[in-house]
Amino acid sequence: MITGLRKEVLEFAFDMEDKLKQNDYKSHWQDETPSYLLNRMQEELNELRHSYMNGKIGKAIIQEAADIANFAMMMADIYREDV
Repeated sequence: MITGLRKEVLEFAFDMEDKLKQNDYKSHWQDETPSYLLNRMQEELNELRHSYMNGKIGKAIIQEAADIANFAMMMADIYREDV
């Protein structure tokens, strides 16, 4: 384990970072409302479901899952200030 993280968590963190980098041109998530982030997370969940139901495998599923996780992370980041 690197830095105490499970191999799977670390690999997924890299997948999440790759997706974030692809969207660096967009405004920062802290400029968004929690409602917007929740709606986007639901859209990404629908995309994952669609990909799965249409037989997508591998990288396509991983990328959709990373999108969902990123929106969850964004929500956590916004509310972390309240902790």
